[in-house]
Amino acid sequence: MGSPCPYPSFLPLEWRPLAGLAKAYRDLYAPVQKFISERAVTREKFNLNFSVSIVDAGFEERFFSHVSHGVAGSFCGVEDGVKMLRGILAKHDFNTEAGITNFLTEITQALEKDLRPGFGQPCRKMQLLKKGRSLEELYDYVFSLDFLAPRYGLKMGEKELHQLSPGERGTMLLVFYLMVDKGDIPLLIDQPEENLDNQTVFELLVPCIKDAKQRRQIIIVTHNPNLAVVCDAEQIIFAKLDKRQGYRLSYTSGAIENPVINRAIIDVLEGTRPAFNNRESKYLPE
Repeated sequence: MGSPCPYPSFLPLEWRPLAGLAKAYRDLYAPVQKFISERAVTREKFNLNFSVSIVDAGFEERFFSHVSHGVAGSFCGVEDGVKMLRGILAKHDFNTEAGITNFLTEITQALEKDLRPGFGQPCRKMQLLKKGRSLEELYDYVFSLDFLAPRYGLKMGEKELHQLSPGERGTMLLVFYLMVDKGDIPLLIDQPEENLDNQTVFELLVPCIKDAKQRRQIIIVTHNPNLAVVCDAEQIIFAKLDKRQGYRLSYTSGAIENPVINRAIIDVLEGTRPAFNNRESKYLPE
């Protein structure tokens, strides 16, 4: 029948540092969660959310490097054996001590007894192993919990970060960075409006930047009036390139209320006063 499991049935201490690391991630990114919960646009319209969890990071591959899909046992047959193992993995929550303990108990039972429907007899565990493998190596791997890792991520609705469009991803990362980084050194952002529609800029980026500029200087290179004006910039720097004068570059700076700066904002960001008025006249009243 093979030797019994050489390990006592208690939760390995290796899980606790993982749980502590997951908690550290949650604490580190708490400002993001706070920003999301306090603003309807991030919570409801964009449905931003942040999560940290302890997940399986490769148990199946390593497990079957020890265990054979031989003629008997819970994991007999390639397809059936993989299906059995995935079913066990899917049942257990690795974020709790109870979940880890239950997983270790069930995987140990599956090695000691044939859990396939209609079977149920004890297993000769030495026969379950691949050539050159030992029970000690197998149990060392299972009980080490080396296959677990903390995973954190930002989501927009049900989409993971890698599934987002370039514009969505850029917006999310910018929000993430602005709200997590608590440093007070100046922050330079080059055209954050790229690949974004104006509604997203106004409803998401503007409140985020206005919040961040309360604790640090934000310098933005932009062609978007929502960022230059609606963010209530303390100073606007207008850059002008004069091609007729040997590509001479000049700068004019001042507050939004400064007549020269105000005119430059209208001409450059709004496309001149006639263009601005033309657009406004065509919109239906709400």
